[in-house]
Amino acid sequence: MSYIEHSLGRNETLLYKARFPWFYRAGAWSLLVLSVVSGFAAYTNGYDWLGAVLAILGVGLFAAIMVPIWTTEIGVTDQRFIYKRGLVWRTTQELQLRAVEEVNLRQGVLGRLFYFGRMDLHGTGVDDIVLPMLADPMGLRKALQNGIAAANIAIAPMRSRAAGRRPHSAA
Repeated sequence: MSYIEHSLGRNETLLYKARFPWFYRAGAWSLLVLSVVSGFAAYTNGYDWLGAVLAILGVGLFAAIMVPIWTTEIGVTDQRFIYKRGLVWRTTQELQLRAVEEVNLRQGVLGRLFYFGRMDLHGTGVDDIVLPMLADPMGLRKALQNGIAAANIAIAPMRSRAAGRRPHSAA
């Protein structure tokens, strides 16, 4: 079970779970295959140590790219935004959706063509949350907007009840 699913409240539902762009995984697998094939070629040509170094280097580079992808979760619920990183040492940043002031999208020409980009979230009373490059940042932005709208609708009855309890002054 993922961290986000495990941390959901009783009446909280997951609206969106972000993904990393496809080219991160493609690059990691390409490096792994290239280094193992090169290592095998070096090994069969009598360069045992070079073959081993190339294979180990490929596995290391693959792990360096994939471990952050495997251990990072970014999600939007109907109440909050959650950004979790790490496996052994876990770091989380959570932001109540009613506290979100600004959502900024940075997407260049290639990002628009291949549907990837970066986002920054600004909230009241918290540090800015700067997200890594993500696939479908517009989907994340839409989920944030829907979640913010849902959070504001849910809080409106509480505000009206609180306003109704105020003592009236004699005029």
